[in-house]
Amino acid sequence: MLLQIVKRDVLRNKIITGGLFIFIMLSSLLVASASHIIMELTGSLNQLLAASKAPHFVQMHSGTLDDSALKRFVSENPLVQDQQTVEMLTVDGSNVYLGNPKKSEAASVMDIGFVKQNQNFDLLLNLDNQVITVSRGEIAVPIYYKGQKQLHIGDKVNVTSGSFTREFVIVDFVRDVQMNPAIVSSKRFVVNEADYTALRGNVGEVEYLIEFQLKDSSKLTEFRNSYQSAGLPDKGPTIDYPLFKTLNALTDGIIALVIILVSLLLMVIAILCLRFTMIASMEEDYREIGVMKAIGLPRQDIRRIYMAKYIILAALASCCGYGLSLFTAQLFTANISLYLGAAPKGLLQYIVPLLAVSLSFGVVVLFCRLILRRFNRITAIEALRSGTAGVGRTHTSSFTLSNRKWLPVNGFLGLKDVYSRFSMFGVLLLVVVICLFMIIMPVNLLNTLRSPHFISYMGVGQSTIRIDLQQSGDTARRFEQMLTTLKKDPDIQKLSPLITSRFKVLGSDDVWENINVETGDFSIFPLSYIEGGAPEGGSAIALSDLNAKELNKRVGDTLLLKAGGKERQLTVSGIYQDITNGGRTAKAQLPYDPKTVMWYVVAVDVQPEIPVAGKIEELAGAFYPAKITYLDSYLAQTLGNTVKQLRMVTILAITISISIAVLITSLFLKMLLAKDSTQITILRSIGFTVADIRRQYLSRTLLIAGLGSLLGILTAGTIGQSLVHVLGSFLGASRIQLEVDPVLAYLILPAGLMLAVAVTTIGSTESIHKSGFTNKIAD
Repeated sequence: MLLQIVKRDVLRNKIITGGLFIFIMLSSLLVASASHIIMELTGSLNQLLAASKAPHFVQMHSGTLDDSALKRFVSENPLVQDQQTVEMLTVDGSNVYLGNPKKSEAASVMDIGFVKQNQNFDLLLNLDNQVITVSRGEIAVPIYYKGQKQLHIGDKVNVTSGSFTREFVIVDFVRDVQMNPAIVSSKRFVVNEADYTALRGNVGEVEYLIEFQLKDSSKLTEFRNSYQSAGLPDKGPTIDYPLFKTLNALTDGIIALVIILVSLLLMVIAILCLRFTMIASMEEDYREIGVMKAIGLPRQDIRRIYMAKYIILAALASCCGYGLSLFTAQLFTANISLYLGAAPKGLLQYIVPLLAVSLSFGVVVLFCRLILRRFNRITAIEALRSGTAGVGRTHTSSFTLSNRKWLPVNGFLGLKDVYSRFSMFGVLLLVVVICLFMIIMPVNLLNTLRSPHFISYMGVGQSTIRIDLQQSGDTARRFEQMLTTLKKDPDIQKLSPLITSRFKVLGSDDVWENINVETGDFSIFPLSYIEGGAPEGGSAIALSDLNAKELNKRVGDTLLLKAGGKERQLTVSGIYQDITNGGRTAKAQLPYDPKTVMWYVVAVDVQPEIPVAGKIEELAGAFYPAKITYLDSYLAQTLGNTVKQLRMVTILAITISISIAVLITSLFLKMLLAKDSTQITILRSIGFTVADIRRQYLSRTLLIAGLGSLLGILTAGTIGQSLVHVLGSFLGASRIQLEVDPVLAYLILPAGLMLAVAVTTIGSTESIHKSGFTNKIAD
């Protein structure tokens, strides 16, 4: 009998039951997919770190190298398990041609380095996570270029410099635990030892990677301090094991977090959808419930009848969602498989998503039980007498038809009803708020990553062009010549020379640590500061967000810096955001020692009428081998893959949200029409037409949709912004401001959602024509 009742109920409400099934399934699908992503990301990253024997500490260095001092340090330091010094031949992009022999990499933001395969650790792997070996004339290309340049096995790579030329055949693609992610602007190409020797003698400059593996990685901070205090080579950035993990997980981690957020919101909406469905079903069956109670059917049996349908429905939907996730998860994990490799599938990779789906199923069942407590308030006499649950809790007010001034009658009655029964309409309001949040939040995040202003979170001012010179023997002289030429160039609107040097700072634990300080005039291309402002004069310093936290400094605090062999007490003038160089940088106007300079930078703006692409080509030729970067293209090249995946998630979120708004509105109106059947009959009997009544319902839903849109916009701007702050704080940019397109976020998207609600209302109130409300007055 129970199965027959469930079957009859499903057949009677096929569309509603189908819609509810779809949304529970989608919620299960997304929560399972997010779990799959997290498990795949964790497993693949751990496998890559293990297979490559990732170093725990890496000091990059340009210039001469005192190898004997390094060996002495290693022999005396008990924390070191293994050490190697890796040569990397840095070649200017204008000398490198990937696939296309006519177009060089001059416009690329990536620093191109050629290396030999390492012997002990920091191994460079192929797509099967096996150690790469190449013969003469062969090359293994970073996996970044496989997607960026659409390269394939067998394509050619050419390196030229004057009369020297070398052609290589691509035989593999490189997974590099240090430089894999697109956001890391250095890439390593693997060549044979003989080819490396030939390249080294004709093109590029040598840079060193001084790498360490420790016996205990938990003592990384202690080791870093001992290295920095030993006076060892340090002209370059420092990177470590935790940073490798963060950077490799960044892109897919963001996508997983967005999917988890959408799945949680979808679960809330699915529960609200379930509530509407159950209440509407109870409204329709109110007399039947009264009859069952009157004949003595136990309350538990009545509950079981209603619970059976939704338990079966939720179980089937959850199973289907989990089953689909086994196939669709590949769409979300394709990037993980490409960049990190596919880890062997363990039992946990199936159990964790299954547990996540089981949890969502349990939440649905628990909520069903909570809703069915309404049976306790139903009496047989009331149900048989009225046939409906009544109008519920209402609010009396001074809103009377005679007091209205400018509102039309139907609009006024709709407004009055919303006010009188706001507790009931509040559920629909909550759905609209959540739906709009699910739409606006991914759209705003996508706009932020695509915005040219995002460059400010990389610790640089927003100039058009950036010119980089790495430290070498004659870099200082070339830098001065470059400045002289740029200052005389009529195409240049303004420029700002900036020099980054290595200083010593007294840390929070009273140990002298290395700190990279950029010196120059920061008023020309100003940064965005979380607190305070730019350093002025020689007694002020601005710290990156992560540096400020590690040094435990706020604006107005002082710190001790060694500059020019003397200790200086500097006041923190400002704190800014920076996700480059591990997020640990500083800005000041200090005299610098040319011996401690790591790199030179010139930020440039060209005149408005000058084509940027042509000017970049001109500057690249004039200042070879300087790296010339168009900052707009920098974001596209480093964040392009993240933007691509986020765009897919955004489209999915918009589609799901609109569909949810349509379904919930139709369910809500179905419940409302069943509840208001007597009132509709009375309105018809005193002269209101069907069109009038439909306008009243339209005014109600549009009022709720309009108010929900305002609250949704507000929620996206507050809660959404807070979520972005939390995510950015892990990267050194705790105050990332969402870039909002006001026309899209405040007009087009809310208007689209309101239109969907309006069309659904018009369609749902068509049932007034067919329901025979006019005949009920006679009953």
